[in-house]
Amino acid sequence: MKHLFYRHFCLTAIALIVCTFVVNGQETYKLAEGSRIWVDGTSTLRDWKAEVGTFTGTITTDAAGQVADISLTMDVMTMDGGRGPDMNAKIYKALLADQFPQMTFKGKKANPEGGDLGTQGTLSLAGVNKTIMVSAQGNVASGHLSGQYKLKFSEYNIEPPSALFGTIVCHDDLVVMFDLNLSK
Repeated sequence: MKHLFYRHFCLTAIALIVCTFVVNGQETYKLAEGSRIWVDGTSTLRDWKAEVGTFTGTITTDAAGQVADISLTMDVMTMDGGRGPDMNAKIYKALLADQFPQMTFKGKKANPEGGDLGTQGTLSLAGVNKTIMVSAQGNVASGHLSGQYKLKFSEYNIEPPSALFGTIVCHDDLVVMFDLNLSK
């Protein structure tokens, strides 16, 4: 009986020690001041850019220091195209901001298609969820990641914004750019 108790006690102690090392190896990083996310696009008139004003995110690493999970939330109504409230209203309308006020990305580590780090996950935009692969330059330990992801309005069933009774129309192709600073 004592031998059985001792064996269970030792196994439990070993399990607790192993769990402690695994949990202690994990780190959570948050997006820090100076981080930027923006969208570059073109239209029949000129190139344009829309900055995302408010966004939050976390990156969790595993015991080996590799990215395990990433979560990013961006507020649509804080996007600013730099051409005044009327143009911003067109952005919000196109992205269905009244129904879907946030864009989100939730992903896990994957082999990068290019760059230093890859994440595969779900991008939710204007009520459409798509599995995508995003590559980044840099690493979490350095506190800086940057990269881009190309997408199309049509992939998310979004009618491109237009102006002047349809004489100026945004093209279908977009590039989401990010330059992220991380802190523990």
